[in-house]
Amino acid sequence: MGGIISFGENVEEYNFKVINENDARASAGIMFLLGIISLFSVFMTKNLFWAELFSITFIIEFFIRVFVNPKYAPYILLGSLIVSNQAPNWVEAKPKKFAWFLGVLLGIIMTYFIVFDVMSPIRLLTCVLCLVLLFLEASFGICLGCILYNKLNIKLNKCAGDVCQVQDKKNNKNKILLLFVFILLFSSIYYYLNNYKYNMNKELVTVNKTYTPIKESIDKPDCKAPQWAIDMGHKDMWKEHNCK
Repeated sequence: MGGIISFGENVEEYNFKVINENDARASAGIMFLLGIISLFSVFMTKNLFWAELFSITFIIEFFIRVFVNPKYAPYILLGSLIVSNQAPNWVEAKPKKFAWFLGVLLGIIMTYFIVFDVMSPIRLLTCVLCLVLLFLEASFGICLGCILYNKLNIKLNKCAGDVCQVQDKKNNKNKILLLFVFILLFSSIYYYLNNYKYNMNKELVTVNKTYTPIKESIDKPDCKAPQWAIDMGHKDMWKEHNCK
């Protein structure tokens, strides 16, 4: 039983239990993708079916991660298969367990909304918060729960990206300045395209829609004079007055 119910793995080079960060990030990416799809389905179909289905799988996933064993959680299983050709990136298990326990708490909140069919802005905010946390971990390797664990002054050995260690950030000012320059550049490009190039095209389209020559109207194949106008010899006159 001890081999099944366990959190983290024992690796020879570490004297503490670890989690493969690659598996965690891959599973977060999969869950984020499915979560976004289910959220869009709510707005497209006005139906909560896919959102509630994803929420239930989210709850099951984090319950298994925390209270059974992460390697048996379905999304981690799938993620580990996808990144199986990558060398493991071992990080300490304890901060991950703390972060995933917060996921369990969010799952409990979602369970309440699902069971009692409660519609509330808090329900949407809970879903959005889950998606933000998944996105940060999948895209940037940022585990906010792990950072919070470190902020509680709990001694850590190795966390994802070594963010728990003091990093030299003296180059960040230059990076921020360069990023600011690019933001100004892209803003200028956006302003030009929006206010000059494409606005001019819109004006031309408007002019083309409002001005229609009489001759073109008369020659329209879908504007056919009735037989009585043809018999009276007023075919062109009828078209001039009615095919505009």
